[in-house]
Order: sequence, then structure tokens, then C-alpha cells
Amino acid sequence: MNKEKTLRITITTFFSIALLGGLFFGYILSEVNKGKELQKLASYQPTTPTKLYDTNGVLFAELYRHKQELLKYSDIPPHVIHAFLSVEDDNFFNHFGIDFLAIVRAAIKNVFAGRIVQGGSTLTQQLAKTILQQRKKTFGRKFLEALLTLQIEQEYTKEEILEIYFNLIYLGHGTTGLSSAANVYFQKDVRDLSIAEAALLARLPKAPVTYSPFKNPKEAKQAHMVVLGLMAKNGFIPKDQVQKIHDDFWERYWPVVITQSPSRSTWGAKLNRAPYFTEWVRQILEKELGEEALYTGGLRVYTTLDVRKQEIAEEELRKGLIEQDKYAFGANFRYAGRADRGLVSLYNLFGSIFPVGVPYVTNLDDRQVFRLHLEKEMAPALELLTDFIPSENESAAVKEFQRSSLVFSSNLHVEGAIITIDHQTGYIQTMVGGSRFSPKNQFNRAMQARRQTGSAFKPFVYAAAIQNRAVGSGTGIMDAPLTTITEEGEGYSPQDISGDFRGMVPLSRALSLSLNIVSVQVLMRTGTDSVIDFASKVTKANKARFPTGPALALGVAELTPYEMALGYSILANKGKDVIPFSVRYVLNQSGTVVYNKEKEIQETLAEEAKNGTIQIIPEATAYIIKQMLIGVAMGGTPTQALRAPDKGNYKGESGGKTGSTSSYTNVWYAGFDPKYTSVVWMGFDKSSLSLGKGVTAAGVAAPIWGKMYSRFYNEGPYPSFYPNGKADEIPADVVKGATCAFNGLSPGPNCPLTGNLFLKPITIAGRTLSVPGGRQCDGDRDHYRSMDLNDFLQRELEISDDELK
Repeated sequence: MNKEKTLRITITTFFSIALLGGLFFGYILSEVNKGKELQKLASYQPTTPTKLYDTNGVLFAELYRHKQELLKYSDIPPHVIHAFLSVEDDNFFNHFGIDFLAIVRAAIKNVFAGRIVQGGSTLTQQLAKTILQQRKKTFGRKFLEALLTLQIEQEYTKEEILEIYFNLIYLGHGTTGLSSAANVYFQKDVRDLSIAEAALLARLPKAPVTYSPFKNPKEAKQAHMVVLGLMAKNGFIPKDQVQKIHDDFWERYWPVVITQSPSRSTWGAKLNRAPYFTEWVRQILEKELGEEALYTGGLRVYTTLDVRKQEIAEEELRKGLIEQDKYAFGANFRYAGRADRGLVSLYNLFGSIFPVGVPYVTNLDDRQVFRLHLEKEMAPALELLTDFIPSENESAAVKEFQRSSLVFSSNLHVEGAIITIDHQTGYIQTMVGGSRFSPKNQFNRAMQARRQTGSAFKPFVYAAAIQNRAVGSGTGIMDAPLTTITEEGEGYSPQDISGDFRGMVPLSRALSLSLNIVSVQVLMRTGTDSVIDFASKVTKANKARFPTGPALALGVAELTPYEMALGYSILANKGKDVIPFSVRYVLNQSGTVVYNKEKEIQETLAEEAKNGTIQIIPEATAYIIKQMLIGVAMGGTPTQALRAPDKGNYKGESGGKTGSTSSYTNVWYAGFDPKYTSVVWMGFDKSSLSLGKGVTAAGVAAPIWGKMYSRFYNEGPYPSFYPNGKADEIPADVVKGATCAFNGLSPGPNCPLTGNLFLKPITIAGRTLSVPGGRQCDGDRDHYRSMDLNDFLQRELEISDDELK
């Protein structure tokens, strides 16, 4: 009875299992025939890079997450295929997608090893995993993988499966597909890969990090020998050649991998000829179009950049920065005069503990030398000494000094920025944000670094005064000792860089010589509010960013190179609005315009022209200050730096102004020619550090501007402010006159004349505003040179004591 019951249960169980197995197998066959999972492969689309083009249609950058260049099976050399099959699936051409013998073989090896040392997945199964992109290990996922594997094998030939596999496989360092990997690891096309190179890549699919030659070169080298051995075992290469192939390859490749960054990736190998500009554009497009469209949409972005000019600007700035670094930290270190006032408290702390006598002085030359030698020669000895001193104070002081020194040293590199704007179109033609774009140096100084502008700000002061009819271009202003009171009630005495006083000077000459005392007087005649209002309009910077004291005339306001370039662009563009931009328009893969900034700006300017707001400042004001700036460039402080063959070597026409700040911390040159406005800035990222005693914009920044522009035009022919020999038409509100070239007073019989441009008088609320006249010049230059300002105001302009007060 028990036997019959047991037999019945056994038979029932067998048929039940057979029935369920049959149903399940039938379901699998049905699903395979339907091909639902296969639709995932059919709908899989590799990401297409977004391409950036300059104004001449030159491709200069690409944006993508994973760059994929689709390969055909015929593009892949046989030895590359053999290398991957030797590692991943040596029975590939014989199984139907699932290799049961490989699974059993792997299970046995894993049992004997006590851990997982080998997998049983076929190459087709790996492809299925890649397509499903599900990492969580569940029975459902395994079933879907198996189902898709069978569908792939049913639908595609073995060659087609390999083609798909090599286009989709991830091989580490951001590389998707064999083509991307060949470029990152060897800078080669797949068609040119050698046997040894193929063997290195073949080990990456299972463990891209473990066998990365950049991250783990020793492991990669060991695995390379294993792969070559498998290729020989399978008859793809001669066994007696394995060691030679291995040794020859690593003899060449080892020096490469140990000098590469472990973070090297497809991003690092991508095309990017203007990294600061590209990053700026990327941020704009990500905000306007979204990440998905930007990185996977295959967009074509047409920008305002001129990549040839960009590379010229990058090269000239880099050469200038290298030279300045040599000056600051080479043989001239002792005389560089760098001052970092932020370190004074640290020195006081150090001096309070050790008897090293470091007094507080305003010129820190010797202190910097002391620090340099202490870092290099004495710091280790001091640290060792503290181990024998039973006091924690000395030890803490030394450690703090070393910590601060490390930060201090890491910032001791001169940085710079350049930006060029076509002031007629608003195209940003160059954007150099620093010495070299890198993971640690991505701060875009051209667009974001606010620095004191020094004398490069003075044209805004002079232009505001001209607009207010306080002065004309030839008005005489007294360059003599001056003391005024700030809003805080403190005395303020501006000084010229030369330390001399020139007496009465025509305004245009004062701008060419960059006389500080004259600039302060022009500010006082005009009013701080008027200067701030003018500067805010042309730079489009908020008024709150401009200080209200007399030092405003000397450029203590902090502006970015972009804002300075915008201000000078409006002056060069006859006072009309300039809207700088970097992206013209964007096309999707079908050629449809999805973003058009150029059209938007053109419509904005057309509307401004229609309603009368396009004139940011009066054309007459822009004309006068533009002529003065041309005079500065042609016969002022920057002339020699711009034009000398051993410096700027620029022979064209231009206008511009240098700017150097106190303690030599920043140097600027802002200039324009008939087509482009460019600003060059140099300084330290730590604004308290000085470039060195005596370093001026004329010596450092202006030559870079000159070299750039000379190369922009291939050393000529240059555009002219006077096309066809004709000057710009003088605006109706400009009055032409003349003053004495000695001092800007009314012309007399014994003095040469200089031009004097000023605005026509206007009447407001019954009050007539016009440029004041002066007494006639008698030709005695020394007489005016020796007078102080109060004497001049009283004796020459006949101002009473009460009026003077």
C-alpha cells in the first residue's frame, strides 16, 4: 500500500513539474517570438555630442556625458575581436546565447576556490545586462536578462551582436564603446589598435577600475599577460610570442601610464580649444535647454567666439604670466616688493613667541624673503626643535606657521584674464579666464573676478565731467599738492606715481599722463553721484558697488574685466548700447532652431533704437572721450608698450587706458580699435599680494594687448578710425576750440595751441551750463608749475577767500 502511494505521488509530481516546465518553456518561446524585450535594444540610442562652432564655422568644442562613435563590424580588426572573446566568451560562435557548459565550469572553479573567481555569462548576456541597465540582482532581472539574451540571438547574427556589443560596452574612465576607449587609452582609432593594446582593453569590461592602467598600472600589467596567454591558448597568437609582445608593449606604455592623471577620462580627451568660454556656454545652455538636451541631443551651437583670436589671446596671456612669475619669484624676488597684509597677524604671533624681531612695516620685501627661506630651510629644523621643548605654545606656533605657509605658497602664481568684444555686434570674441583651465583652476576671472581698476577707471570720471559740462578736453586743471576730507572725516592726499607736480595741465594731457591729483579734482568738479551714475550706466554694474569718496577717481571700485570691457565698448560704439553675448543660436539634429539669442538681442536693440533708449550716454560725450583715449594710446603712458617692436609691436590705430592699483596689486589695459574692444588684467587671486615694486600696466598688460592685436590682423593692414581718409562726423553738440598747450588756459600769443572739445551750453531751470573759461596764458610754464592749488584758485581765477572755503 505504501509503495503504491509513493509511486502515485512520484508520478503526480513528475507530471506536474513537466506540465509547469512545459508551460514555462512555452511562455519563454512565446515571449521570445513576440520580441518585447528586444524593443529595448531597438529603441536604444547612443548619446550624440553637442558641437560648438565659432563665427567662422570652426568646430572648437564638444559637450557630452559619454561620447560614442558607432563602429561597423568591418571596422574592428580580427585580433581585437579575438582578444575580447578569449577573455569574455571563447565559445561565442557555438552557443545559442546561454552557455551551460561555461556555467558548470565556472561553478566548479568557484567551489574549489571558495569564492567567485570566474563567471559563466556569455558575451550576449553581458550585452543584455547593458541594455536593461538594471544593477539590482533579483530573480526577475535574471529572467529578463535570459529572455532578452535569447531574443537577441534569435534576431541578430553573431557578427551583428559583436558590432552592438563593441558600441555599447563600458570600458572605464567615462568611455562607452570601443572607439571612445581607444582614444582615451591610446589616442588611436580602433582600426589602428595593436594586439597588445587589444589585450589591455579586453580585460576592462569585468572590472574597469581594478584593471585601469591609469589607476592600477601593476594590476593592469599582470592582467595583460593573462589575456595574451588566453589568446595563445585559443590559437590566436603564437605561444612563443606572448612574452615579447607583453614586454615590448609595457616598455613603451609604462612611462605613459605613470605620468597620466588617475582621473583621466573621455572628458579630458575631448575637443575643447576654448575651455573657459566653453564652460561659460555650457552653463547658459544647461539653464536654457536642460541637461538632457544639452548632453544627449546632438545639438549644434553656433557661438560668437573667434577661435583663432581666442588661441592668440591664450598664448599671449600665458607668455606674459610666465614672465611675471619669473620676475616675482626668480632673481628679482628680493626686489619684488610684494606685500601680503593678511599675514601681519601671523608674523606678530610668531614674533611674540620666538625672539625673531619682525616689526610691522608697510613694505614687506624683507619679510617675504624671510618667509621664503624659513619655509625652505628652517621650518623642518624648527619643528624638530619643538619636540625637545616642554611647551605647547612653540609647537602650535610652528604648525600654524607651516599651515599658513602652505596656503600662501599655493597662491603664489600670477593670474590673468582677457576678454574681447566686437563693440558693433556684441559678439564675445575671446574669453580667457586664467592661466590654464584645469580641475583646480576653473574660476573664470574674465567674467567673475572683481578687482580694483586703478587709472583704467579715469575715462569714466572724465566722461562724466564732460557730460556735465564741468570740463572740456583741453581744460586746464592744476596738478599740485591737494588735501581733501573724506566722508569719514579723514584727510586724503592723492599722489601721482612719479611724485612730481606739473602745475597747470590740459585735461587731455592729464589723462595721457594718468595724473591722479587732476582726476580727483575732476571728480570734485563733477560730483561723486554723477560719476557713479555714469560708470553704472556704461558698465551696467549696480551703483551700490561704487564707493562715494574721492578715491573713486583713482579706481578703487572693484569691477570685472567683462564689466570694464562693456564700459569701453559703449564708449567706442558712439555711446550706443552694447549687449555682449556668447551663444548666437542652437539647432537640434533635425536642423530646427531651438534657441536664438542673436535674434532676441537684435530685436531688443531695434526696440531701443525705436524708443530712444539705445543711446546709453550722449553721442557727443562718447565722441570727446573717445578722441581723448585715442590720444592716450597714440601719445601717452601705454604708447611705447603698445608700439615698440620688442613689446607690443602694434602699428594700428587704437584708444585705451592703463590701470595700476596701489601696492602694484593689479594691472589693467582697456583698449579698443575700430572693430574690437579688449581688456587685459593681471594680478594674484589673493588680492592683497603685490605683483612687485614698480610693476605697472604699461610694462605688463599693455604689451599683451599690443601683441594680441598685431596677431589678430597678421601685423596689418589694420582697420582705421578714418576709413577712406574721412574722420567720424562730429556730433552737433560738440564745440571745437583751442587752449594753451602748456596749461589749458585761454590761448595767448606766446603759447602753442591744443585742441579743446566740449559740449554746447544748455539751459536747465533757467541756469546755463557751459564749460568755464580761464585766464589767458602768458606762455610762462614755470610760473604755473610752481604754484600750489590754493594760490592758483585765488590769484589766477580770482576766487575769494569765502568762495574758496
